[in-house]
Amino acid sequence: MAVRRIEERPVGDGFPSDLASRDGKPAERGITIRAIIIGVVGVFLGVYWGVYGDVVSQTDLTSTSLMMPPVLILITLLVVNSGVRRITPQWVLSQTELITIYVMVTVAVVLSGMGMLQFLCTTLGAVPHYKTPENGWGKYLNDVPHYIMPKLSAIDGFYKGGEPIPWSAWKMPILLWSGFLFLMLFCMMCINSILRKQWMDRERLAYPIAQLPLEMTAPKSSFFRNRLMWAGFLIAAALETTNSLNYLYPNFPYVQLRAYELEQYFTTPPWNSVGMFPITFYPLAIGLGFVLSTDISFSCWFFYLVTKFENVFTAAIGWKGGAGVLSAPPYLAQQGTGAFIGIAVIVIWLARRHLVEVFAKAIGRGREDDSGEPMGYPTAVWGLVGGFVAMVVLCAFMGLSPFIAPAYIGLYLVFATTITRLRAEAGPPWVFGPDLSALDTIVQPIGSSMFSQKALVGMAYFHWFNLEMRCCPMPTHAEGMKMAQATHTRQRAMAVLMLAAMVLGIAFGFYVCLAVWYSNGAETAKVEPWRTMMGRIPFDKVSNYMASQTRPDVSGIMAMTFGAGFTFLLGYLRSKFVWFPFHPAGYVLANTGTMYWLWMPFLIAWICKSLITRYGGIKGYRAALPFFLGLVLGDYVTSSLWALAGSAFKIHMYRCFPC
Repeated sequence: MAVRRIEERPVGDGFPSDLASRDGKPAERGITIRAIIIGVVGVFLGVYWGVYGDVVSQTDLTSTSLMMPPVLILITLLVVNSGVRRITPQWVLSQTELITIYVMVTVAVVLSGMGMLQFLCTTLGAVPHYKTPENGWGKYLNDVPHYIMPKLSAIDGFYKGGEPIPWSAWKMPILLWSGFLFLMLFCMMCINSILRKQWMDRERLAYPIAQLPLEMTAPKSSFFRNRLMWAGFLIAAALETTNSLNYLYPNFPYVQLRAYELEQYFTTPPWNSVGMFPITFYPLAIGLGFVLSTDISFSCWFFYLVTKFENVFTAAIGWKGGAGVLSAPPYLAQQGTGAFIGIAVIVIWLARRHLVEVFAKAIGRGREDDSGEPMGYPTAVWGLVGGFVAMVVLCAFMGLSPFIAPAYIGLYLVFATTITRLRAEAGPPWVFGPDLSALDTIVQPIGSSMFSQKALVGMAYFHWFNLEMRCCPMPTHAEGMKMAQATHTRQRAMAVLMLAAMVLGIAFGFYVCLAVWYSNGAETAKVEPWRTMMGRIPFDKVSNYMASQTRPDVSGIMAMTFGAGFTFLLGYLRSKFVWFPFHPAGYVLANTGTMYWLWMPFLIAWICKSLITRYGGIKGYRAALPFFLGLVLGDYVTSSLWALAGSAFKIHMYRCFPC
C-alpha cells in the first residue's frame, strides 16, 4: 500500500492580506519612496560591511544563502519598528516595506561577495603580479586585450596597500566588466521571470531561504512571542558566543560545532580512501534542514554517505583511471556535473507546457496572462536572447573566443538555474556549484590538447564568477520574487527595484573592493589570503592544462551521462511512486562540496522531523517549527554581532561558519 507523505505548508506562504480587491484576491501593494531610500542606505552599509568583514576581519559574511548583512539590517529595522510603534504608530514600516529593503540589500550585497567582485578584482591583477620566467605567465598578457585589466603601474599598489585608488588605471576595466556583469544579471532575471509562475504557482516550491525573513516581518505573526523560538534562539546564541569567546580567550570552553574530521580514524586500506569526512553541528543548518521535506533532507545525507562508499569500494577493487585524463574513479565530480545539467533538463521538462505558452506569448500568439509577472513574457524571452547575444559579443571583444563564449556562458547559466532550483526546493545554508566549473566542463571532456593557449587564457579571465558559486546571484532574484508574491507586492515594481539595486551594488561593490585592497594590500597579513589566492587559480589551471595536454576523456563523459541519467531516473520514479524516498536534489548536492559540512546537520534535522511528524503529526511539526527557526535566527544574530564587533575593532573574529 502506498504511504502518503505529510506535506507541510511552508512558513510565510500566502500571508493574509489586509487589502482585498473586488474579486476577493489580495490587492497588490506598491513600493514606497521611504522604503527605497532606506534600501539605498542599506545597500551602502551592507556592501561595505560585507566586503570589509570578508576581507579584513575575515568572518565570511557573504558565503551563506542567508547573508549576514541583509539579515542584521532587517533585524535592526524590526527593533527600530518596535520602538516607533509605541511612539508614532503611523511611521511603522509595513511588511512590504521591510521586505523591499531586505530584497534590495540582498541582491546588491551578493554581487560583492565571495565568488563575484571579490574574485574579479584579484583575478585581474594576478598575471602581471605573479608572472615569473619560470611559470611563463608573461606570455599570457599577449593573449587578451590589455584594456580588460588595470594598467600595470596600478597593480603593485593593489597588492602592497597603503595607496589611493588609481581610478584612471581602472576606468576601462570597471566599465567593461560592469557591463558584462549587468548583462549576466539581466539574463538571470529573464530566466527567473519566465519560470516564476511554474515554480511558485504550479509546483509551489517551498523557498526555505525566504521563509525566515517573511515570518519575521509578518504583521500578524506570533513568531517573536513564541517561547520555543526564543529557546532555539538562546541555545544557538549561547553556543556561538561560547566559541567566539574561546577564540579571543583560549581558556574559555569550546563547543565543537564546526568541522571535525573523521577521515583521520580511517587508517587502513581500503577505508583510508574514504576521503574528506567531516561532521558539523551548525545550529543554522539544523534549523534550515528541519524546514525541508523529510525526503529531501534524507536524500542529502544518504547520498553523501553513498559517495563515501563509492570511494572505499573503488579502492577495494583497485579501479584505476585511464592515462592522459584528469578524471578518476569513482568520478564524483563528473557525476555531480552531469546531475547539475540533468536538473536543468528536468526543470525544462516539468515546465514544458508553461514554456510553450510563454514562447507563444513572446511571438504574439499566446493567451497566457503575464500582467502579474516581473517582466512581460515578450520582454523576458527576447531580453534573454538579446542579453545572451550581447554577452557573447562582449566576451569576444574582451578576449574570449567567439566559438567558446556561447558554450561557456550558456553552461554557466545552466549551472546558475540549477542552483536557483536547489535553493528553491532544498534551501541549504550554502550551495556550491559542481566540482567541474564551466571551464573544466568544456575542457576536460574534449581534452586540453584541443585548445590553444589563447583560448584557455581567455576562459581563465572569465573564471571568477563560476569558480566559487556560493554567491551565485540568481537565487536571490528568485527569492525576491517569492517574497514579493507572499507580501502581495507588485512583481514588476520589485523587478525594476532589483535591477536598480544591482546597478548600485556593482558600482559601490567595485569601489569598496578596490578601497579595501588598496588600503590594506591584497598580499599582506592584514587581509584574508584565500581570496587573493583564488585570483591565481584560473591561471594555475591554464598552466596545468598546457603542461598536461590531456586527451578526450571518454570515462568522464560517461560519468557525466550517468549523473544526468540517474537524476532523470530519480525524478521519474518520484513522479510515479508517491512512497519513493529518494529526491534528485539530494543526489546533486551530495556530489558537490555542499554536503561536506551539511550532511550531519541534515541527518539530525531529518531524525527530529521524522519523529515529530510520526508521533505529533502536522500539529507537532507546526508547534516545533519556531524552535528550529529560532536556531537559525539565533545563529545569525549572534554571529553577525560578533562579526560586526570584529569589523569595528579591526580584529579577526571566530568564523561561525561555514568551516
